[in-house]
Amino acid sequence: MTQQLWLAVLSSSVISGAIGALIAGFFSIRVSQRNFKNDYFKTVLQKRITAYEELEKLAHAFKTSVMDADRKPYHLPFSKDDDYEFAHTLVFKVMMQSLWISEEAFCKIRDLSDLLYRLQPSENNGAIEFGKKNYEKIALLRGDLETIIANDMLTLHEVKRFLKQKKKDSVARNKIVERVF
Repeated sequence: MTQQLWLAVLSSSVISGAIGALIAGFFSIRVSQRNFKNDYFKTVLQKRITAYEELEKLAHAFKTSVMDADRKPYHLPFSKDDDYEFAHTLVFKVMMQSLWISEEAFCKIRDLSDLLYRLQPSENNGAIEFGKKNYEKIALLRGDLETIIANDMLTLHEVKRFLKQKKKDSVARNKIVERVF
C-alpha cells in the first residue's frame, strides 16, 4: 500500500511539473511574440515620427515669407534667384519618407512637387518670380498640409490602423495602374 501511495504521489508530481512547464513555456513564447510585435511597432512609430519631422520642416520653410521691393510676397525657399535646389530638396526629403506618412499627406506633397516641377533653372524670371507668381497656391497647399499633419498627429500612435490603411491604399493604387495599362 505504501508503495502505491508513493507511486501516486510521484506520478502526480511529475505530471504537475510537466503541465507547469508547458504552461510556463506557452506564456514565455507569447510574451516573446508580444515583445517582438511591440518592438516592431516602436520601429514603425519612430520612422513615422522622423517622416513627420521632415514634413514639419517643409511646412515651416514655406510658412516663412519674404517681401520683395515691389511689395509682392514669396516664400523663403525662393529667396535666391539662382537657388533652384533648396525648394526641390525640401520636398525630396519628404518624398523619400513617403512610406511612413498618410496617403493624404503624400498627395498634398505630390501636389506641391508637381507645382515645383515648373520651377526650372532655364526659367528667365528666376526662383523669386516663381515664388511671387505661385505664392497663394503654395500658401494654400502649406495650410492644407499643416491641417493634415495636425490630424495625423492625433492617430500617429495607431500603428496597426496605419499599416492596414497603407495596405488598402496600395491595393487601390495597383487597381488604378492596372486600368491605365
